[in-house]
This record gives sequence, structure tokens and C-alpha cells, in this order.
Amino acid sequence: MKIIVDECLPKRLIRFFSEDDVHTVPQIGLGGYKNSELLKELDKRNIDVFITIDGNIEYQQQFKNKVFGTIIIRAVSNRFADLEHFEKVLQETIQTITAGSIVHIPL
Repeated sequence: MKIIVDECLPKRLIRFFSEDDVHTVPQIGLGGYKNSELLKELDKRNIDVFITIDGNIEYQQQFKNKVFGTIIIRAVSNRFADLEHFEKVLQETIQTITAGSIVHIPL
């Protein structure tokens, strides 16, 4: 499974998915891209899941025809300490998410 973690999230989040092909946006050379450009590039790269904390992205961009599913984390901040308790639910969600869908965590 190919997973991309948005640059607004801590890099340490990739440790949650040790058995998957997981990278951050900057690691794949897309750091600094605007959301619309980023999503187009992710589509081209045939990823399975995009994880972000940007709650506005779903209202600003179109996801219906994307080849990947998007997980939007709702948390107090993007600090790792505020995100680490989502590890199990993130691992479960990536197993069931479908292309073009958006899942909020917590649900």
C-alpha cells in the first residue's frame, strides 16, 4: 500500500505504517506544492492513501474522482504528542478506505 503523509504533519507519523510504502510529501519531492497541484501529482503516482490534518482541503478541492482515499485527522495540533494516540485507528482506516473517499479521524 502506498501512503503519503502531508507536509503539515510530523515525519514521525510514518512509523505507524512500517509494513507499507509510506513517505512524506517532501520525501517524494512535492514539498511546497499548492493543494490542487499536490493532489494532481498524487493521482499521477497512483498512491492509495493521503493523510493530512488540513481540515479545509475537502471544501477547497475535488476528491470524488481521485485514485486515492484521503484521511483527515482532527486534532488539537499537528504535534506528534497530539497525534500518537491515533495510531491504531489510522492503521485500521487505511485498510478500508476507498479511492475518492474522505474519512475523518476521529470519526
